Amino acid sequence: MRRLGLALAIAHGCLVLSSVAWGGSESLKAPSSRGERIRQAEVVIVRGSADHMEQVMSKANMRFVVVDPSELPQIELHGQQVLMVNCTGEMSAAARERVRRFVNAGGLLYTTDHAVHYLIERIFPGFLKYDGVSSSAQIFPMEVSGDQGLLRNIRTTGHPRWQLAGGGFLFEVLAPQKVEVLMRSKQVGAAYGTPVLGVRFRVGDGQVVHVTGHFFTQPGQGPEVAAAGQAFEQLSANVVSEQKAEKSRIDGLYNVLPKRPAVMREAPDAAAAPVASMEDVARGEGAKAKANKKVGVTATPASKLHVLKREGGYVQVRDATGNEGWIDADAL
Repeated sequence: MRRLGLALAIAHGCLVLSSVAWGGSESLKAPSSRGERIRQAEVVIVRGSADHMEQVMSKANMRFVVVDPSELPQIELHGQQVLMVNCTGEMSAAARERVRRFVNAGGLLYTTDHAVHYLIERIFPGFLKYDGVSSSAQIFPMEVSGDQGLLRNIRTTGHPRWQLAGGGFLFEVLAPQKVEVLMRSKQVGAAYGTPVLGVRFRVGDGQVVHVTGHFFTQPGQGPEVAAAGQAFEQLSANVVSEQKAEKSRIDGLYNVLPKRPAVMREAPDAAAAPVASMEDVARGEGAKAKANKKVGVTATPASKLHVLKREGGYVQVRDATGNEGWIDADAL
C-alpha cells in the first residue's frame, strides 16, 4: 500500500479554443491541450440557456473553463475542482452520472435555479425539491446564516439583497438535518410559500451548493440592483475559496495507490460484474449498447483511491474521478 500527496498546478490566461473557454485574471499562455486545460482549471462551468456564471467568474477574477453539457461524459473531472452548472441544468443521463461521480469524489457542485429540478433532484434525491412555484424578477431583503466561509463578506447587517429570476424555481428542503440553509428571506416566504434562497449539503466526499435566481452586476445599475448582484458574485467567489480549503481533507482521503492493476467490481465477489465506466454509461444510451462488451473500470498503480470498506478478501474503493467498486485486498 502506497500513500501520496497530490498537488494541483494552476495556469492562468484567457483563450477560447473549440467549445472550451479558458478564462482568468492574468495574461499568460494557457496549457496547450484541451484536456490539460480542463484538468488544471479551478472551475469548470457548464453552459446553460438561462444563466452565465462565466461572467460572474470573470468579474471575480477566477480561472475557469467553459464546456457544453454534451461533453461531460467524456471529461475527466476530479475532486479538487468546482463544477458550476448554469440554469437550466438539463443534460443527458450520462452527463448527470458524470456530475454525480464528481461530487462523490470530493468535488463541489454549484448550481442555480432550474437545476434543482433538472439535475439535483435526479442525481441526489431526497435533499431538495422544486415546489412547483415560479418566481417573478424581483429583489428581496435576505438573511444569512450558517457557514461563515461561504458567507464571507456578504453583509450580515444593514440590508443585504437577493434577486429572484423571472420564471425562477423556488425550492423546499426535504432533509433539514442534512441541508444547511445559507440564505433565506421572510418576504420571499410570504410571497411564494418557501423562504429558502441558498443551501449547502454534503454527499459522499463532496458537497453541493444551490441557489435560486441567477444574476450578475452590470454598469449603470441602481444601488439596490447592484447590491443584489454583488451578493451573488461574492457567494460565487466564496464557493471557489471553500473548495480550495477542502484540498487537504480530500488529499487525506485519496491517499492509497494499488500495487497492481485491479478490476473494480460491483460486489465483493470475483464473479461480480465490472463497475460500469463512463464510456459504458454513455454507450448505454445508444441503440447498440447491448451488443458492446462492457469496458469496466480498472484501478491502476496511478489511481488515487479512497478506501471505503473491507469485507473478506475485498476492499471497496472510490477513485479520484468517482468510480466506485470492490477490488482484491491484496492489490493494495
